[in-house]
Amino acid sequence: MPETEIIGCPACQHLVRVPGDWLGTEVQCPECKARFRAPVREPGGLTDAVLLSRGDAAPDAPAKKPDALLLVPSFGLLLCGVAGALVNGFLLFVLFGDPAQAREWAGKQVAALRQMGFGEGDTPEEQAAKDAERTGGIVRQLKTVIPAAFAVSALVFWGGVSMVRRRHYRFAQVACVLACLNVAHLCCVPGAVAGIWGLLMLGSAEAREHFGK
Repeated sequence: MPETEIIGCPACQHLVRVPGDWLGTEVQCPECKARFRAPVREPGGLTDAVLLSRGDAAPDAPAKKPDALLLVPSFGLLLCGVAGALVNGFLLFVLFGDPAQAREWAGKQVAALRQMGFGEGDTPEEQAAKDAERTGGIVRQLKTVIPAAFAVSALVFWGGVSMVRRRHYRFAQVACVLACLNVAHLCCVPGAVAGIWGLLMLGSAEAREHFGK
């Protein structure tokens, strides 16, 4: 009688009797109809069987249970991202759609600096010239900072989506760091809480398992 090996099907764990000369070849499980590559014999024993395709009768993989401790910070990132995008989107609309309003906002900041004592001793002409220069500088800075803040808000939002979907583990970590840095134009408390909580949860073994890492 030819030599045979008892192999566990990698799809359903049904024990399959495989002839020795079939080792390393593609075989089919008679129970679930999955196809797999039979192991090969090495000095240390048999290697593992490699699943090639699941059969129609193969049992579905058990669905991953949602981790509540991971979902809470993920929804926090979603809220921070949405709120930050709304705020920065409005600022973008004003900056590029209503230059007069943007200069008015910048002028108020310059006036606040004047009240704090900046530019004391300037003549009225010098004060007007410097205020106009500072107002223009603030507007130019905002046109660089606000688009970047809008982009970061979008990244924070998609980081929350990644955590909900259990995909892109490293990207989710980056989004948590951005939320902690409070660059999404939100109060520091909710962003920091969501970001730190998310980082702690992502560092756990359970979260890494949910992400398939």
